[in-house]
Amino acid sequence: MIRIITDSAADFEHSESERLGISTVPLAVFIDGKEYKDDFLHSKERFYRLAKLSKTLPKTSQPSPYVYECVLKKARDNGDSVVIITVSSALSGSYQSAVLARDLLGYENCYVVDSKSASAGQKLVVKEALRLRDNGFTAEEIADSLLKFRKRVIVYACIDDMKYLYGGGRHTNAAALLGSTGRIKPVISIAESGSVAFEAKTIGMRHGMNHMLMSLKKYEIDSNYPLYIMHTNSRNLALYFSKLIISKGVVFDEGGIVSVGCVVGSHIGEGSTGIAFVKKE
Repeated sequence: MIRIITDSAADFEHSESERLGISTVPLAVFIDGKEYKDDFLHSKERFYRLAKLSKTLPKTSQPSPYVYECVLKKARDNGDSVVIITVSSALSGSYQSAVLARDLLGYENCYVVDSKSASAGQKLVVKEALRLRDNGFTAEEIADSLLKFRKRVIVYACIDDMKYLYGGGRHTNAAALLGSTGRIKPVISIAESGSVAFEAKTIGMRHGMNHMLMSLKKYEIDSNYPLYIMHTNSRNLALYFSKLIISKGVVFDEGGIVSVGCVVGSHIGEGSTGIAFVKKE
């Protein structure tokens, strides 16, 4: 059996992970100095409530190699081959922890893949791994294929409040935007390197969404894969964005709305939205 493992930055809902048979390693978040595992909240909305009440910005923490070791020992004892897909190594140390755990165990049939993405982008990489597994690919073949596939995953987001990205140190241009009017809504992307890239400075969320819609024209979407709309505790905004996307003739299903959890949410803040899709080869 081939076991697919990811970390909680992929933003799968618990019921979805169970249905798909995905093992999820929780990352952690610190709120007012107290550590919570990413699965400590039964609802993502609670995280945003706690973050709003916090005196300081929430901080994320990578899982220790020990956490990965525990998951891998179970897989090894079961005789499974393993493919681990982590959040971008440019955003977290989850990838490094997974590699270290694999090496400490000497687990030869374990392959660790850096998704070079996060949230719905990472989710697309995980679901591709599931598709390949179900089509008879070996663990090694899946890992090799994902190294190519991840380059086709496109992620954009429009940030409501730049202080979160600045506070997390994820983009050097964030400081310059902090003094801007609150109507400024920066659009960011995840570059091929897996790091955050600044795309545009727009006036208002509507203009930010329009800018992201332009990416759908820039790239030819592979309709064999879902298009996801992400949001940070702002589902109504995501629904509005979905109507804009559909008005452009793009097929979208409401089931493709992804609620962003505390890992990515700690870095982009409440009220943000974005898209993730796969471009054609």
